[in-house]
Amino acid sequence: MKEKIKQLAGGCFEYESPALLLSEEELIITVDAGGCYKGTLAVWNSLGTILTGQLYSSSTYFLTEKNVFTGERCEIAYTVQANTLVPGDMVRGFLDIVSDSGEARIPFFITAEPPYLNSSLGKVKDFFHFTNLAKTDWAEAVKLFKTEGFREFLGYRDKKYLVLYDALKKSRSASQALEEFLIAVRKKTPVNFIVDKNILEYEVGTESFMDKIVLMKDNWGYEEIRVSCEGDFIVPEHKIIWSDYFVGNTYPLEFVIQPPKMRKGRNYGKIILSSVHDTIVVEITAMRKSEKEEEKHRKRHIREKVISCVRNYLNFRENRISPEEYTQNTAAELRGLKSGDKNNLLWYKLLEIHLMQTADMGTAEKEDEAKAALNTLKAEVMEKKQEEPAFVCAYWYLLALIDKSEEIAAAALKEIRDIYHMNSYDYRIVWFLLYIDRKFDSNKGQALELLKEQFYHGCRSPYLYFEALLIYKENPVQLTELGDFEIQVLLFGAKENYTDGELAGQFAYLAAKKREFVSGIYYCLTLLYRNFSEKDGNEEQALLSNLLTAILSLLIKGHKRGKKYFTWYQQGVKEQLRITELYEYYLYSYDEEEQNKLPMPVLLYFIYNSSLSDRKRAFLYAYIIKNKEELASIYRSYSKKIENFGKRMLKEHVIDRNLSVVYEELITMNGFTEEIGEDLSFVMFKQELCCKNSSIKGVITVHAETGEEVYTPLVSNCTLIDLYTENHEILLVDNQDNRYAKTVAYTLYPFLGKDNYLMDCLKHTCRNPMVLLNYADKIDTYQKFDDESVQIRRSLLELPFLKESYKSKIQMELISFYYDNFQGDYLEDYLEQITLKNLAKADRVKVTELLIIRNFYGEAKKALEEYGFEDIQINRLIKICTWLLSEKTSEDDELVLKLCFYIYKAGKYNEEILIYLSRQYEGATRELYSLWEAACGFEVDTCILEERLLMQMLLTREYLINSPQVFLKYYQRGCNRKLIRAFLSYHAYKYLINGRILKGELFQVMRRELIYEENDVCMLALLKKLSKEECFDESEKEFIDYNLQRFLRRGIILPFFKDFKGVLPLNEKINSSCFVEYISNPGHRVFIHYRMEDQEEFTEEEMTDMFLGIHVKDFILFADESLQYYISEGEGPQAVITESGSLKAEQEISEEEDTPYDQINFMITALEMNDYESVQESILHYGENRYLIKDLFGI
Repeated sequence: MKEKIKQLAGGCFEYESPALLLSEEELIITVDAGGCYKGTLAVWNSLGTILTGQLYSSSTYFLTEKNVFTGERCEIAYTVQANTLVPGDMVRGFLDIVSDSGEARIPFFITAEPPYLNSSLGKVKDFFHFTNLAKTDWAEAVKLFKTEGFREFLGYRDKKYLVLYDALKKSRSASQALEEFLIAVRKKTPVNFIVDKNILEYEVGTESFMDKIVLMKDNWGYEEIRVSCEGDFIVPEHKIIWSDYFVGNTYPLEFVIQPPKMRKGRNYGKIILSSVHDTIVVEITAMRKSEKEEEKHRKRHIREKVISCVRNYLNFRENRISPEEYTQNTAAELRGLKSGDKNNLLWYKLLEIHLMQTADMGTAEKEDEAKAALNTLKAEVMEKKQEEPAFVCAYWYLLALIDKSEEIAAAALKEIRDIYHMNSYDYRIVWFLLYIDRKFDSNKGQALELLKEQFYHGCRSPYLYFEALLIYKENPVQLTELGDFEIQVLLFGAKENYTDGELAGQFAYLAAKKREFVSGIYYCLTLLYRNFSEKDGNEEQALLSNLLTAILSLLIKGHKRGKKYFTWYQQGVKEQLRITELYEYYLYSYDEEEQNKLPMPVLLYFIYNSSLSDRKRAFLYAYIIKNKEELASIYRSYSKKIENFGKRMLKEHVIDRNLSVVYEELITMNGFTEEIGEDLSFVMFKQELCCKNSSIKGVITVHAETGEEVYTPLVSNCTLIDLYTENHEILLVDNQDNRYAKTVAYTLYPFLGKDNYLMDCLKHTCRNPMVLLNYADKIDTYQKFDDESVQIRRSLLELPFLKESYKSKIQMELISFYYDNFQGDYLEDYLEQITLKNLAKADRVKVTELLIIRNFYGEAKKALEEYGFEDIQINRLIKICTWLLSEKTSEDDELVLKLCFYIYKAGKYNEEILIYLSRQYEGATRELYSLWEAACGFEVDTCILEERLLMQMLLTREYLINSPQVFLKYYQRGCNRKLIRAFLSYHAYKYLINGRILKGELFQVMRRELIYEENDVCMLALLKKLSKEECFDESEKEFIDYNLQRFLRRGIILPFFKDFKGVLPLNEKINSSCFVEYISNPGHRVFIHYRMEDQEEFTEEEMTDMFLGIHVKDFILFADESLQYYISEGEGPQAVITESGSLKAEQEISEEEDTPYDQINFMITALEMNDYESVQESILHYGENRYLIKDLFGI
């Protein structure tokens, strides 16, 4: 700028002023609320030269990267900072560009809108757009969902979903989180799937083959389906199916059936398709062909008949059927066996002989017949002695039975015993030995040992069990222990109902002495109890009592408390059995949901005995409380126990459905005390959540006020959670750590009516955070502001785990309350604590104003620096501005400068602000001038401002009509002589070249300044101004004449010089010449092309640049002559014709004109007017003058 002033003061001017050009005439900007927008605009001038300038923004929201620029074409980068704007805010302002090529003002209009997301479908501005994106491109939607930008997008549209979003985002699967979110915000429904076939049947050979089932879904979205199989022969294509596998709404799941992994016959398997929400089972039956159906049927037929034969034999031995029935039934079955099972035909023949022997053999004839039949088989039996010795044993056994002689019996015993010693693990041989060896008749214990030995070698034959059972029935005292063998034998007897009362009693006796629970014994006892329950009689009743005692003892020793055991405990209580802990286990197995009445003995028992667990004790006490009207006396007996128990459990902060009844009764008994209130506050908000979905492992609860996630695992499908405000989210967590908010069903059971005790807790100064937050939630809903609610808010602020946003909300409520109620001390306390960044815009503005009102200027200044001041009331800004101006650091403080100018533009300024702006403000010329006018109105010293304004006007060539007033005031006391000279020179130049109208005061200053120093441009401007005047005094004439002669001596002749004709004696050349004046760029060559009227050709001459681009050409024309001309700039092909015209001599010529030129013109004019007398006189006068000149001067 100083260099420019120096140039102007030195008389260096630019003929052609470049125009400032802009790429944008205005800026219309839409920006994301809370974000920023970056853009550029270009600045250059019309001449393409280097330009330099500065930028001034009217708004703190619109910032330029640099405040200065230089270059031929300058790209101005700007940023719109919308971090404090909210959707719907509009900001209007302008960017002033001040440059050496002029000034420009670019208006800008900023509109804040909710942040949007960019996607392949365009801008995502709301949930509807986002849902469309998810439906079209799920992967892209998931990618956007995971970004921080989505949270911002959500915060500006519906903040109530922020807690849900933050919690779901931590899900293992982002796709599942998005699916759950869209369902939670009601933008889609869950995905359900089905299969085209639920049952598949195959007949397979040896080769593997592939098949498929088609999965169909009913909706777009995400689902993860896990595929598992039951059956090794089924191999699915995928273990997991994701929704993007589907083409449209179907997906063919292929699987392979592998016959090599099947067994022969029917093979059963399943394909299990499971998601968290549903499970579908496809049942597969595969028949592997191995043998013919006839063979299979034959084997099944044989097995059935063998079983029938065994059962006939056992029933016969148990005397349930007669010998005739036995032989007839078995003979019928044998006929079928003999025809169908050729492999065991010898056994069937031996069995037929056994039937003959079993039938009536009273006659010798029948006995011989049996012997003959047996004798026919002897050879065949002996052939198989090595291969199947049991045949030989059977032969000798039958022979001994039929013959009945001692010799045959001894021989049979010897043969069977020898075979046994060689084959001791064949139960058939043992059975023959038992019945052929008489020693076992007298030694049943040895027989049992032999049978037991077979059992432990793996024998599980019903014949073995039956023989052992017979021994125990015959002599129950043989049953001295309950090992595996004894249990299996008794189980066999109980199942078949072969056991008698005496043996059952012995078994019950031994069972009762068992120290641990054995499932086989328990099962056997229950079978025996049911068997004997169908019989009547005193003995049976005593036995049943013993069996029940054994059952109960066994259950109690095994700590069996399930619902399935309740029948036994109920029966024991009914019979009033004296068994330790019977009544406790009765309650442990009692189904609380059935709500059956408890027997009186149970209620009476627990008056004196209290070894129950706390959970069951709570149930018992709750039952008594619920039925206290019917059980008045029982209730009185229990009341003290109930009270003590309730206090103890409340101290432990435990609750369930029964304890809630106990606690309510405790409050009814003792009233609501401070101690009760303190402990109750820990359980009053608990609710029981139950979820039957086996995939769910736990629950997460989040409250918006704290933002803290609380995880509780599910135990038996239930857990307890705290819900103390309405602003909460419940999320179920599956085994894969995915989270679900809406799609997995669950139930909530609130234990206590928390609202019933909330006020009681507060009355006793309970400070449990859950109580405080619950009450705060209610008073926030109803906007309650009494002393109690204010105190609650104060207490909440002491909690360390509140979210900053919620804490700021409470602080803001307290600040508003204390301000409205003129409680300044409290108000100032919270003003010092509050954090502005967590507040909404309106609240932030209010707090900032309160900081100013309460003289917290330092904090207020920081708020203004960070969040701007456009929304603050002007009177508040004036107050802080006055304080800032009093600070020593305000001189170079950008905030102070912007703040002062903002106040000034609002029209609410004072003298201090104007003084500061006059010293510090820089901006557009029009703003500086407006400021100067305001400062003058307050009689503020504006010298610095005037100097800045004048220099800027000269730099930018910005013309203001009233700019001379600024100069004239500055001229009175300004000390920058160079600036004064530059200003006068510039305006004189504009007057000469462009004909700018100047005020007379400026010409007076020019004349005064010309006394002290020469200035050609000012002198010529002054002379031109004087040439238009008519009256001059002698001093003025001397001044004009002196300076004209000075310019004439320098060869400078300007057309306006001739205007002094008649005022001063002018040079003959000036008087006799006609001038053509053309103003152009001094650097251009200018040519005039002219010709007289009677000429055809134009004559070309270069016009002389008399002064700063004022080109002049003089012509001498007589009165009757006319000259045509045109002017061109440039040479050769680049020459451009810029002007044309004609020129004639002056018409007003008087006789007094004394130059030859004038005399001749007068004669021509008089002749044209036919004034011949004047022509003759003029000729005579002209001749006399020419004679005298020639005589005197020799010319």
